[in-house]
Amino acid sequence: MLSLLLSCSCLSAQAKETEVERVFKDCKDCPEMVVIPAGSFTMGSSASEQALAKAADLLDSWTSRENPLHSVNIKSFAAGKYAVTKGEFAAFVRSKGYQTEAERGDGCTAWTGSEWKKSSAYNWRNVGFSQGADHPVVCVSWNDAQAYAQWVSQTTGKTYRLLSEAEREYAARGGTQSAFWWGETINTNQTNYYGTGPSYNGSPKGPWRKGTVAVSSFSPNPFGLYNVHGNVWEWVQDWFHNDYNGAPTDGSPWKSGGEQKHWVLRGGSWDNYPAYLRSAIRGTLTPDLRNNVGFRLARTFLTP
Repeated sequence: MLSLLLSCSCLSAQAKETEVERVFKDCKDCPEMVVIPAGSFTMGSSASEQALAKAADLLDSWTSRENPLHSVNIKSFAAGKYAVTKGEFAAFVRSKGYQTEAERGDGCTAWTGSEWKKSSAYNWRNVGFSQGADHPVVCVSWNDAQAYAQWVSQTTGKTYRLLSEAEREYAARGGTQSAFWWGETINTNQTNYYGTGPSYNGSPKGPWRKGTVAVSSFSPNPFGLYNVHGNVWEWVQDWFHNDYNGAPTDGSPWKSGGEQKHWVLRGGSWDNYPAYLRSAIRGTLTPDLRNNVGFRLARTFLTP
């Protein structure tokens, strides 16, 4: 039934792009994309979810960011099936001769095995732990992600970009309203996070892998997206705001007001406690900061 609904949404949302399938790639080195159906959802988290998150060591300042609950309408778009991989980013670097901000500057902050340390020796090629080409690229800034999206757009003639914050939460939820797309508890067989940290809602503990895993690891959510919780934080388009008062309700990125020097992160990472992986979680960094962060692309569809 879900695949049928997605197919119908795909057709209705792409009046000028009837050749696009539900899962597609626009070029050999492009990310694989999945059509996300139009719909509405409730963005943010409930008081009961916030209480569980606080009990699992989430800071009060983080839960307040998820208020107030509000309804958002989302147009159909395409989202990366996976976070952009190290191999995909390498193709961009080869094509453009691009150097990341970490390579041009003072490196990035990486996990040494015992501490987070910033060094010019660290960049997307060397992140402090072993990565394969199928792992998510990290140590990339928001500006690096923008450069990659522009390259894919130029290569394909299509409109590629980062997801808006609302699109990212909608896509992560996959039609659900629970803390995680699969339910109200979490375990390390479902995603990659700090499994030995504080438990969320009575969830079992598990191993801490101390680094990223392949983007195709674990099961996809109901929309067909992988690792929307954990593995790597993902940049989105929006400026950071302390709460949702005045937020757009049409799924567009929020860039009025707010903290123009800080941008939103979504999803949580391999180094976070489970409370920081929930669908509603909102992180923030300056756009030039490089550490345990990657990104996922979106593609805008043409409409009449």
